[in-house]
Amino acid sequence: MRKLIKGCILAFFFIITLPAGLLANIPFWLFKSQLMFALFGELFSNLPGFIGVYCRMCFYKMTLAESHLDVYFAFGSIITKKGTRLEHRVGIGGRTIIGLADIGHDTIIANTVSLLSGAKQHNFDNTKSTVADGTNIFQRMTIGPNVFIGDQSIIMADIGEKTIIGAGAVVVKDIPPYSIAVGNPAKVVKERPRV
Repeated sequence: MRKLIKGCILAFFFIITLPAGLLANIPFWLFKSQLMFALFGELFSNLPGFIGVYCRMCFYKMTLAESHLDVYFAFGSIITKKGTRLEHRVGIGGRTIIGLADIGHDTIIANTVSLLSGAKQHNFDNTKSTVADGTNIFQRMTIGPNVFIGDQSIIMADIGEKTIIGAGAVVVKDIPPYSIAVGNPAKVVKERPRV
C-alpha cells in the first residue's frame, strides 16, 4: 500500500514537472542551450518540503543524462550541467551545487558542498584578456559508489569508491578508494578496511 501511495505521488509530480522538463530539454536538443535547464533547476531548488523534493526528483529524472526517482535532492540543491549522471540512491544535501559529474550509487553528499566541474573550469592562463573573457574548461568529476562527502567540502577531483571526505575538506587531487581524507588541501589520513 505504501509503494502504491508513493507511486501515485510520484506520478502526480511527474505530470506537474513535465512542462518544465520539456521546456528545459527542447532548447538543449535544438541549440545545446542549458538556459531553461538552469532556470527551472533554480526555481525547483527553492521549493520547500516534500513538494520541492518530489519536483526536483522528477525534473532531474527528465533532464539529466542519468538520474532516478530514488535520488534525494534537499532544499536548495542544484545541478548545473545536464550531462551529470546520478546512480541509484544518491542523497544530495541542502544548498549543495553539483557541476559536471558521475556520482555512484549510495553516495551521500552533505549540505553546502560544491562539486565543481574540475579544478580549471575558469581558465585564467591568458593574461591578455579579462578574467571574465577566459574560456571555461569543464571536466567531468567521478565520485565512486558508497562515498560520503561532509558539510561545506569543495570537490575539484575524483573520489574513489567507499571513501569518506571530512567536513570542510578541499579536494584538489584524486582521492583513492577506501580512504578517509580531511583538510585543506584534503589528504588521506586513514585507509578503510576492504571487506
